[in-house]
Amino acid sequence: MSALPQSPRLADWIEKFRGPETGDLQLNRHRIYILPSRTGLAFWVAMCLLLIGSINFSLQLGYLLTFTIVGMGLVSMYHTHRNLSGLTISGQAAQPVHAGDVVSFELTISNPFRTERYALNFSFMLPARRWRVPAKEHEEPMPGTWADVPPASVRRISVALPTRRRGRRACPRIRVSTRFPFGLWEAWSYLRPDLATIVYPAPETDAPPLPQGQAGDRESSGVTAGGDEFSGVRPYQPGDPRKMIAWRLAARSDELSVKFFEATSGGDVWLDFDALPPTLSVEQRLSRLAAWVLMAEAAGLGYGLRLPAAATELGRGHQHCQRCLQSLALHGS
Repeated sequence: MSALPQSPRLADWIEKFRGPETGDLQLNRHRIYILPSRTGLAFWVAMCLLLIGSINFSLQLGYLLTFTIVGMGLVSMYHTHRNLSGLTISGQAAQPVHAGDVVSFELTISNPFRTERYALNFSFMLPARRWRVPAKEHEEPMPGTWADVPPASVRRISVALPTRRRGRRACPRIRVSTRFPFGLWEAWSYLRPDLATIVYPAPETDAPPLPQGQAGDRESSGVTAGGDEFSGVRPYQPGDPRKMIAWRLAARSDELSVKFFEATSGGDVWLDFDALPPTLSVEQRLSRLAAWVLMAEAAGLGYGLRLPAAATELGRGHQHCQRCLQSLALHGS
């Protein structure tokens, strides 16, 4: 039996690709793999047929043509590998989003050499389940982001990932690949930057008006579904209800705007998980509370959040809104 599976070096090589990696990740020869692409396989089959024909018919020019093209193919393998070699990639940030939206993981690519890197593809490797083998999971590449990196420069890119469920979302494994220059070879490497973000619950589409506030009536203004009087429009901000977007105005310009209403509120508002109808599921309650948080924040109200396991005191502002949405996203986790 071979001692290779028990080799510590082999075990370390496999283990380093399993967990998140911090800091700058350099693509060196130990991390880059290269194999012929489908086009490359067809190319080499054609070269074999051309060589066999040249041998059978003793074609001197056939030999010259065959070995010239084969030499070009072998040289392209070197250039494909060099297109990835030496790049340094690091994870930067990922902004929170609502479930159903697309989260962007930002990466920085550093090219310290004097040669430009062309046609780099960054795609996520996500677990997928084949219908033929339901018990076996494998990783498949997604359509990713293409980038060229100029010589001696640093470029920042975003790799988009659709979201479906709320909670904490770590950056999946990233596959960096290239087929430059001729597409005969494909060189690739795997990365897993230590990045994570929070996916908030998707706000309820047609949420009912906010619950009645505490005593101490005062006038407030904002974007509310139950506003009394139209006051104007303001630029769209992430999290504003979509039904409040001024679509007619957006059709005449390149920027989105939302309708601004004046409404009379009943003071500070408590958003209570247990006060919602028991017929709603947990996810439906969280979705409604997320919509209410956005409505209360847009209206400029003071609001607090009560969940079975935690409570957020009364407050307002962007940071308070983020704390409430984060509590909803991590509820039950």
